[in-house]
Amino acid sequence: MQERAVSAPDSNSRANSRAPADLTLPQTEASRLARFALTADLDAMPREVVELAREHLLDVIGIALASTRFDFGDAVLAAARALGDGQQAHALGSGAALPAPSAALVNGVLAHGLDFDDTHIGAIYHASAQAMAAAFAAGQAHGASGREVLAAFIVALEVGCRLARVGAGTLHDRAFHPTALCGTFAAAAAAGRLARLDESALTSALGLCGSMAAGILVGEKSWLKRMHPGWAAHSGMVAVELGRAGFKGPATVFEAARGFYSAHIDRVPSGDAMPTHRLGEEWHTLGIALKPYPCCHFIHAFVDAALELRGQFSADEVERIECPLTPALHKIVAEPRERCIRPADPYAALFSVQYVVAVALARGRVDLSTFHDEPLDAPDVLALAEKTWCVPDTASDFPRHFPGEVNVILKDGRRLSVRKTTSLGTPERPLPRQALEEKFIANASRAVSRERALQIIAQVYALDRAPSLGALMELCRA
Repeated sequence: MQERAVSAPDSNSRANSRAPADLTLPQTEASRLARFALTADLDAMPREVVELAREHLLDVIGIALASTRFDFGDAVLAAARALGDGQQAHALGSGAALPAPSAALVNGVLAHGLDFDDTHIGAIYHASAQAMAAAFAAGQAHGASGREVLAAFIVALEVGCRLARVGAGTLHDRAFHPTALCGTFAAAAAAGRLARLDESALTSALGLCGSMAAGILVGEKSWLKRMHPGWAAHSGMVAVELGRAGFKGPATVFEAARGFYSAHIDRVPSGDAMPTHRLGEEWHTLGIALKPYPCCHFIHAFVDAALELRGQFSADEVERIECPLTPALHKIVAEPRERCIRPADPYAALFSVQYVVAVALARGRVDLSTFHDEPLDAPDVLALAEKTWCVPDTASDFPRHFPGEVNVILKDGRRLSVRKTTSLGTPERPLPRQALEEKFIANASRAVSRERALQIIAQVYALDRAPSLGALMELCRA
């Protein structure tokens, strides 16, 4: 999608207090991203980009608040407190005062902890968790206005999506988590803008991110994946402080023969595959999809299909359920089969096509209670999961879309089928704002009152008129 170009901030912008760009510097992908991050003007951004950002910011705050009521939320807060005291920024929910990088760590983990946060479909990248965590921490640390925080959040969304798009599919195949890797650079872009770095310093910070970006997809029974956006936000902020102090990073971090892409996807992009291709003209942020269900986004279209089929048969009529799945995804959300049909913990359940389809058919809903409040071994759900098989989807256009199909074969020979080429919440099938707000209230109300949740909604929608983050952060204190 083509949009108008980003222009430099006007004379009233905080960005004008930054040092001017050094036009003698050689232009690299990192320096172009740095210039974009520092000069992007909220007024010049397409209206639909800004409105999407408000909605996704609201969404991820609600998820973070809900996460404060889980054990991993307690653990990351305790660890952050043990790392040192500070008053620069605050953790969502607890309101704990922390050094800014530690606050970013906590808020990033909370935002992704329930796997309910958004995904850029084409990039296979969770965009908002680390963007919010870094923008909020740096915004508080530097006394930024709501307008500047919103602009920094959008910058982080765009930078992260562009970087992840280059390695879409390949990063997962090589066991890397794009959110962790590319999110580090995104966080640095937001924090560097709010710290008012000059282009040279932010270019160095982005270069340093190349060695700070890390994240492997091994999960087992750990909380590793939950940590990734928090660590990305934390690392991006550390890189910014190093860059601001004059610590030099490689300006060719993306295109170098031993750089980020060469190391992680074994190739260096060129031409229109470069992250900065049409930067400021085409907005990848518009490809970010909201999640109506708290499970892996690869499974959402299957949920849509299962919910549409529900009511057309009874469970005892079912002989077999087949779910054609993109071959590359079997190892992520369908194998090993025994774990998927009888998940031992919530995280295993929400990464199982078989289990989630069974829940959707049996309960008619897939929500946080499905995985975290109700037993995972309900006999009627397990019976349907055991009859559910994932087969290769030869018609899949992954990673362009995450399609899903459910075929129910009944004992009398009838076959009922629904295929969804993309899921609810994607750009092709956007989630209505009312549904987004209902999701936010349900999530936030696990930590704050419904009345306060409604006040947070109003604050986020009017963030660009707020003098600081103070009022919003106070509302987000449980």
